[in-house]
Amino acid sequence: MEEPRFRHLCSYKASFTEPQQMIGKAHFGRRMIAALTGGEVEGERLHGRVMPSGGDWATIDDNDTLRLDARITMETHDGALIYVSYRGVLRPLSVAHKHARKGGPQTPEEKAEVYFRTTPMFETGDDRYLWLNDIVAVGLGASIGGAVRYDVFELL
Repeated sequence: MEEPRFRHLCSYKASFTEPQQMIGKAHFGRRMIAALTGGEVEGERLHGRVMPSGGDWATIDDNDTLRLDARITMETHDGALIYVSYRGVLRPLSVAHKHARKGGPQTPEEKAEVYFRTTPMFETGDDRYLWLNDIVAVGLGASIGGAVRYDVFELL
C-alpha cells in the first residue's frame, strides 16, 4: 500500500468572537456558535485574507472533545472568493484552552498534548482556482487565544 504524500497549500489564522450562542446540551453535545471576525491566509499557491463572515457551529461532548463545523470565505490577493467548509476534532478542549490563554502551544511536548485536525473542502467559481474544487486537504490546527491557526496540506 502506498503511503500518503502531502503538499503544503497554505497556512491561515482566523479570529473568532467568544461563543455568541450557547445552545446547551442536546443529543450531539453542548452546541456553541462563534462568529468569524477575519484573518490572514499565507502560502505559495494560496494567499490573501479570511473575510469577516462565517463561523463555527461546534459541539462539545462529555469526553472534552470539540467537534468543529466551520465555514469561512477566503479572498485571495488577486480578488478570487473561495468558500471553505470544514469539520474537525479538537481534544482535549480543556488543554487547548490552557495553551490558548498563553498564545498557543509553545513546545513540541505541548503541541503533542492536543489533537486538532480538520478536513477543509474548497468551493470557487473563479477559473484561476478551480483546481481547489477537486482536491482533498487536511488541516493541522492550534488554538492561539481568540483565534485558530491552521496549516493546510493537499493530499497528493
